[in-house]
Amino acid sequence: MPVPDCQKIIDQYIKWIKDNTSIRTAKEDGFCEITTPFLDRHNDHLEIYVTKKEDKIILSDDGYILSDLTASGVEINTDRKQTIFKMALNGFGVKIGENNQLCIEANMNNVGQKKHYLLQAMLAINDMFVLSRENIYSLFKDEVEKFFKTKEIIYAKDIKLTGKTGFDHNIDFLVARTKTRPERLIKTINTPKKDQVMASIFSFTDIAVMRESKTSNYVIYNDTDNSISADALSALNNYGIKNIPWSQKHRCQEEFSLV
Repeated sequence: MPVPDCQKIIDQYIKWIKDNTSIRTAKEDGFCEITTPFLDRHNDHLEIYVTKKEDKIILSDDGYILSDLTASGVEINTDRKQTIFKMALNGFGVKIGENNQLCIEANMNNVGQKKHYLLQAMLAINDMFVLSRENIYSLFKDEVEKFFKTKEIIYAKDIKLTGKTGFDHNIDFLVARTKTRPERLIKTINTPKKDQVMASIFSFTDIAVMRESKTSNYVIYNDTDNSISADALSALNNYGIKNIPWSQKHRCQEEFSLV
């Protein structure tokens, strides 16, 4: 199987972001509005608001994510929901600001990285509550982890790896290399939309440029509640990302064995 041109993939992904990002500056209000190519659960583009405070740059969602959840009748009012919510925030260094804004501080040297973190947190929290209210306690990544434990699959969880761009990427699970298999990196996607799939592809390829040894990269996606588009599936296959639909979770035992 030919080795993909990782640098070309990174360049194309960054071009896709640039080509599909728009900026509106409201000078009278002192902020910039960045419309990103990433979609929320309503298929609306996520927006980030940028303001300056002394020598700091403040990035926020202007309270959109949490207000949308509240409007949908979802409240973070149990210990379980609070734990999941705090994990999503802390994993990306995002805080709750005034008026329930998701926000993060940056400077001119790291604003790109911080924007990346905020977007990832917005997607994670939005994706968390795509599940029906009856299943709100069951996060897809938790479901995958429980399955790994029952099948005695040995893994490390929530590993941050830095890519060539300087961005840190969160890898949900890492399975160690063996004599016959390379290290396996795994990302889980509850809602397998194309933008989330492309973000995972970017993470894997950005990391691959910096790794001394080859890895096998996997996406496990939830096809029980959501279907994956032909374009998204084709992208995974074209870029050499192995994919496992949750309806075929039995494949995990073979793919992530340590023998």
